[in-house]
Amino acid sequence: MKALSSCILLLLGLLYSSLTMASFNQYNDAEVRLMQQVYQQHNANISRKDVRKHMFENQFLLYQAEQHMPELLERQSAVGFSTQYHVERYLMNIFDTQLNLSTSYVKGGNLTQYNAQWLLKVLPSYPADGQYNAEQINKMQRTELRGLFTTAVNLYEFIAPLSMQVRFRLHQGESDLFKTEVIKKQQFEALLLKATPLLLKQGISIAHLEELAKGDILRPSIQSWLGIKDMMHVQSPILDSLEQQISDKEIKYYYQANKARFKYLSEVTAYGAAFTERDQAVRFRNTVQASSFTDALYISQQNDIYAKYHNKLTRKNKSNWAVQLAYTLKAEELSAVMRSPEGLWVVIISNNHQYNYFSATDETVRYQAKKAIAIQKAQQRYQQNWLAWQQQNAVKL
Repeated sequence: MKALSSCILLLLGLLYSSLTMASFNQYNDAEVRLMQQVYQQHNANISRKDVRKHMFENQFLLYQAEQHMPELLERQSAVGFSTQYHVERYLMNIFDTQLNLSTSYVKGGNLTQYNAQWLLKVLPSYPADGQYNAEQINKMQRTELRGLFTTAVNLYEFIAPLSMQVRFRLHQGESDLFKTEVIKKQQFEALLLKATPLLLKQGISIAHLEELAKGDILRPSIQSWLGIKDMMHVQSPILDSLEQQISDKEIKYYYQANKARFKYLSEVTAYGAAFTERDQAVRFRNTVQASSFTDALYISQQNDIYAKYHNKLTRKNKSNWAVQLAYTLKAEELSAVMRSPEGLWVVIISNNHQYNYFSATDETVRYQAKKAIAIQKAQQRYQQNWLAWQQQNAVKL
């Protein structure tokens, strides 16, 4: 038992240390089976083969991150929680759902001394940009959180993985939030201690589970960085570089192969009327439905708002709100009563839609073509590197 406890203490030290990449790992049947059960929570029909592919691809993605974007292994966003923080939450879910280990059985110690006054004393002034300087870090490192955790942890090591919002609140003296985060960490340590022998008995490596958790957490961000998936707020330098290398010949070929994508509505015939009162517009619309738009204009003695364009609208007129509205309607579609930016109530109809194609040299074509071609090239590069990695590590999917 003592040997097991020492092993677990060592593991905790590794988990809390800076996230480093291990050498290539083969996953055994027990690990694949466990992850299949985890993934089945969201995809009941996922196959064992798909699970193995996903697991090894995650390992490949982590290798890519280590080579090209090591900072991502530490944190996905400067304002968010650290990657390790998310890993611990992921593992807690596995301990709960797969091992039936509940945090309700874990009781925190006495934390009364960690009140608002204590926080305001030990924490420096919160930096305006959310980034601690060396002096602030040194101050927090001098405060040891003795007796709270299995391993030695100072205040900076505890607070650094938290999100910017949580850290800001702690600097305001929110001691209940501090205690909540302490208990989360204590619960993780306690459940890890319980889970380790159960998993080892099944032949499952905790280190492998940590890597799998990290891979699932970082997978979208890494794929987006590599240019094969779109993710908000993640810029891909791979795509930026590839776009710069695309030739006019490639754009022309893409345009010819995808010309239908560059079809646009070039001209419409439209009729419209505007009223100061909504009730007037509603009555007019009812008249249109009972007869026709031109008859309704005559009956109500209304001027056609598109008469100045001779009812023929082109894209060069689209700076006008009413013209933009006409372009949004389907052919022969009568609009609802709508409020114009000038405060008038408008009813319109458009028909005789004419279509055209952007030229191959149009900036819209060039922009879209570069984006699409860059993604294609990024995906090709990704598949080549993914296959090479499998061959290098003798991975058989």
